[in-house]
Amino acid sequence: MLTNPQRQGSFFDASYICEELIPSDSYYRKFKEIVSPLMDELNFETMYCQDNGRPPISPKLLAQVLLLQFHKNLSDREMERACMYDIEIKYALGLKLDERPFDHSSLGDFRKRLLEHGQSKMIFDKILNRLIDLELIKRDEIQRIDATHMIADIAIPTVVALVKKGIREILKPLKGQRPRVYEKILGKIYAEEYTREKVNQADEGRLDVEKRKKKLVKVVTDARHMLKELEDVNVNRELRKRIEMLQRILRENVNESGEKVQEREYKDKPKDLLVSPIDEDARYGCKSDTKRFMGYKANVTESVENRFITNITVMRGNRRDGDSTVVMVVEQKKNSLVPQKLIGDAAYADGMYRKLLNDNGTLMVAPLREVNGRAQAVYPKNMFQFDEKNNTLTCPQGVETRVSYPDWRHGMKQFHFPITKCRNCPVQRECTKERDGRRVVGISIFNKELREAERYNATPEFKNDMKLRPPIEGKLSELTRYHGLRRARYRGLMKVQLQTLFTAAAVNIKRWIKLVFEGIVGQSEVKMAI
Repeated sequence: MLTNPQRQGSFFDASYICEELIPSDSYYRKFKEIVSPLMDELNFETMYCQDNGRPPISPKLLAQVLLLQFHKNLSDREMERACMYDIEIKYALGLKLDERPFDHSSLGDFRKRLLEHGQSKMIFDKILNRLIDLELIKRDEIQRIDATHMIADIAIPTVVALVKKGIREILKPLKGQRPRVYEKILGKIYAEEYTREKVNQADEGRLDVEKRKKKLVKVVTDARHMLKELEDVNVNRELRKRIEMLQRILRENVNESGEKVQEREYKDKPKDLLVSPIDEDARYGCKSDTKRFMGYKANVTESVENRFITNITVMRGNRRDGDSTVVMVVEQKKNSLVPQKLIGDAAYADGMYRKLLNDNGTLMVAPLREVNGRAQAVYPKNMFQFDEKNNTLTCPQGVETRVSYPDWRHGMKQFHFPITKCRNCPVQRECTKERDGRRVVGISIFNKELREAERYNATPEFKNDMKLRPPIEGKLSELTRYHGLRRARYRGLMKVQLQTLFTAAAVNIKRWIKLVFEGIVGQSEVKMAI
């Protein structure tokens, strides 16, 4: 049952004893002065039972603890110890010197409550709204966007280890739910192979191709025996999910032909490949042609003037950087933010992003993607006149065509010019490199937005806009190097999203306090806003 505790002052309060000890330019003094008043027990009342149970540990306190935890990049146990022995932390949180406020497990319980009640973004939004009220973020201010990768909190398994983990994930709950079926399965497989120690240790045949092949046949055979025994067994939803996961692992990674079992070639595996049964949302991704990782991508939008994070979101590692762009910008409307411009790199240049953001009142500023190699040395699309109303395309030599075929995969129409006209054209070599001599032009359904972007990108204003983009790299570096965002602390998309939101909130607080020290925002303004 959540109550609003009335703390009685004591000579052991850190705020009383350490008032002269903590310097005026201390981060923790300013945290206590400007962040603590933003939190209220009533903000968390929907997360707790209102008329039953013992009073919980103050959620206001735990929220502040999480902000300091991500500021210092500490684990739950390290944060518990800091709250016991670190005087600055005790002062910032208003704790007594002899107080042990909570066990480290309480932080995990509090994060779980935030997720279960859809409140994972509440604290980030509270900080953001205060920055807007102080006009440190202007409502129509230009913003920039970029993404960075996050490494999943899992080991990179071989296919053998992946199948073994899938089998173990089924055996664990099966023993308690269906003991007879469990014993029957153990009679058909080598159970010692699927103990915790065996599953987690490195494969003996990892570097020996022949041993690895034999081991793969063995574990796949065991998996098939298990799945056959479970075909008609009634199990709960969670166990059914684990069975389907093992089936997916086999389907995506293994080719079976009779008794012959072999691992699929990487190129034959699906793009949305499941890489671990421990973290179902982690995926293989690429940030460049040479940088491959397994995990997630964090997309960040930042205000240009005072460099505050206005939104942050997480995607699976195999998603494109720009996939969450529109959602991130539109989501800011609830905070009354509508950036006049959003500046990004070529990953955010798609016509769809431009159209949807334009409908939101935001201009997407990004360089267009480079022309593919085959079309690099030919006349560009802007030399062709497209008449959307009559569905015609006219080439630079005045030849018009209506012949078009839909390309649903790439979201465009492919216009084919008459081969007889193209072969007799005086500028054929400059216009096309196709073997049959015909020019084919793909016109996107967002052709209008792309052509407008092309014209804008040729102006001096675009060059000035792009000079505003590079500083976001520093923000990403700050998040990853000093606040632990390079590696996921938790497993699963929603939990990793919670990590990014608290990390971003901690970085915004740090920036806010820095501006207070620099005199950009006065202490009187802060108190007035609160």
